This record gives sequence, structure tokens and C-alpha cells, in this order.
Amino acid sequence: MNDTHVAGLIQILLLVLFLAVAIFFLLTQVRTLDSIRPENRCMSPGQVWLQLIPLFGLFYQFSVIERISDSIRNELNSPTGDSIFAEETIPSNHRPTYSVARSYAILFCISIIPFPLLKELASLAGLVLWVVYWVQLAGYKKRIRERIQLLGGQ
Repeated sequence: MNDTHVAGLIQILLLVLFLAVAIFFLLTQVRTLDSIRPENRCMSPGQVWLQLIPLFGLFYQFSVIERISDSIRNELNSPTGDSIFAEETIPSNHRPTYSVARSYAILFCISIIPFPLLKELASLAGLVLWVVYWVQLAGYKKRIRERIQLLGGQ
């Protein structure tokens, strides 16, 4: 096996690894939306998968980020059980997860610009913020699910 075959295999393995991680991330987005009551969702959970479309997904992620953030806010601001008041209130101008998510998306867009130093810095910072967003999203998903369990699985 020569060097070009090895390099090709490494590229294929990296692509498969990237796709696997991306699918787990998108599953977190889908499951977060699934945990939100339909009347509080700003998008269907299935629409998250459109981010896998090359180039389109790079720009569509901004819409997904906005809608998931608004859906989380709607869910946490909605009344629960017999109460007419929300248990937790999030100001209407606050969007959970939005600023970190938008920052990672902007940095990922910048990382496709062909300036080597800018590309590397944007990629690294974007990757860090992407992980932070993923953790935040999982935290809100857990919080919403616990809230629903307290209500008896509404």
C-alpha cells in the first residue's frame, strides 16, 4: 500500500467520523424538539435533518438555531399542570442557547474562507463553541424532560 492509498483511507475514516458525530449532534437537536410540546415548537423535529444537505445546511443551521432557541423559551414559559402560570419564566427577549449557537455557526462559516490562519482560528473557536452549545442543548432537553415527568408525563 502506498502513501496515496493510506491518505485516502485516512480521509474516508475522518469523513465517517465527522458524519457520525454530526448525526449524534443532530439527534440531540431532534430529541430536544421532541421533548417540547407541539404547541410550543417553532419547527418540526424532522426538519433538523436538512442541515445534512451540503452548503444549504451551512446557512440553514441559523434558522434551526433560532427556532430551537425560541421553542425552548416557549416551553419553559408555558403554564404547567393546573396552574395558569409558568413555573419558570424566561424574558421574551432572551433566547436560551442562541448566542453561543449563533457564534459557532458564524465561526464555521468563516472557517470556509481560504485564509489559512483565519480558517484555523475560526475552526478551533467554532469547534469549542459547538461543544458548548451541544452541552447547553442537552441540559435544556434534560430540564424539559424532568419538568414533564414532574407533571406526570403530560
